[in-house]
Order: sequence, then structure tokens, then C-alpha cells
Amino acid sequence: MDSAAIVMYVFQTIITIMIGLVGWGVKNAISDLKSSNRKNAERIAEVEEKVNDLKADLPLIYVTREDYIRVMNKIEDKLDRILYSSGINTGGRDD
Repeated sequence: MDSAAIVMYVFQTIITIMIGLVGWGVKNAISDLKSSNRKNAERIAEVEEKVNDLKADLPLIYVTREDYIRVMNKIEDKLDRILYSSGINTGGRDD
């Protein structure tokens, strides 16, 4: 074997090792991405479940603005009827 053949053999071996290392690195990177993707999917499912629970609980916990206004208008109407039916003069003049 001459020196050119030995150099070529060493060069090919080094290139093969480098390709193997790059392939191994890519394989590990893809594996890590798949693992983190699974974890993210689980977290997304948990968040979706919490949001759905919140959507179900909101009508029971909070009063909407429209409901509050409607109830307050009813209360004001009842107070006005009580006030005017009792004969209390509110403004000093009879209308």
C-alpha cells in the first residue's frame, strides 16, 4: 500500500465517523423534539380541560352586565312603585 491509499483510507474513515456522529446527533434531536412535543400536547390538553371547566363555572359564579342592569331596573321600578303608592311627595310639587 502506498501512502496515498493510506491517506485515502484514513480520510474515508474520518468522513464515515463524522457522518455517523451527525446522524446520531440528528436522531437524538428528533427524539428530543418528539418527547417535548408529547409533553406540550399533554399540557395543551390540561389547559383545554381547565378552560372548559372555567366556561362551565362562569355562569354560576359571575353575573353578566346585562343581567345586573335588568335586575337593578326591576328593583328601581319596584322602589318607585312603593314610593309613589305610599304618597310621599318627592319634589315638592304635584305632577
